[in-house]
Amino acid sequence: MKMRQLVLPALLLISITPTLAEDYKADFKETLDNGWSFVREDHKEWRLADGQVELLAQPSNIWGTANNGTKNLLLRPLPTGKSSVEVVVDFTPLKKYEQAGLMLYVDDDNYIKLDRELINGQSCTMILESAAKPKLVKMIPFREGPMHLRLEISGNQVKAMVKAPDADDWTAHGETTLPGDPNAVKVGLFALNGDPKAPRWAKFKNFKLSAGE
Repeated sequence: MKMRQLVLPALLLISITPTLAEDYKADFKETLDNGWSFVREDHKEWRLADGQVELLAQPSNIWGTANNGTKNLLLRPLPTGKSSVEVVVDFTPLKKYEQAGLMLYVDDDNYIKLDRELINGQSCTMILESAAKPKLVKMIPFREGPMHLRLEISGNQVKAMVKAPDADDWTAHGETTLPGDPNAVKVGLFALNGDPKAPRWAKFKNFKLSAGE
């Protein structure tokens, strides 16, 4: 009887450990955690400070076929199946189309962006580009200051949510489909269309990736 009492807890631990291991929260302190990688890294234009990762807004974009080659897209693998990812971005764009936010990325011609962007005032935009054909999924006005972004992925379906970091309720912000094989998609952060005459840094914190939600 004693032997059974010792074995049962061990079996229970084995059964629940894989679920717990799927959740990931970034620690942007001294170094990037394992699993992060850059597309076209320029180490001078990103940094870690105060528990945040900061990306200098690049002077280029990845919109369409004429804007490939942008540096410092910071990515990590996305769990297959059902998952969610969220982050708080602190960025106030001052040049039209300047932007920073969260992305699901296959390559420069296939991605989803959810971001803070300057278009007719401070806005939150969701963009889908598939086969080098970008389109606006949704845009809503959003107050200046930090914003909390969330993408919920189920199979090839993607739902966007946004809120102020101090708010309780999320606001739905569009739905679309993944631009490619779910196994090829990575998730990450970006800052684009910056002003080379007035460089601005986008700050990201509280990055969380969860599977099975």
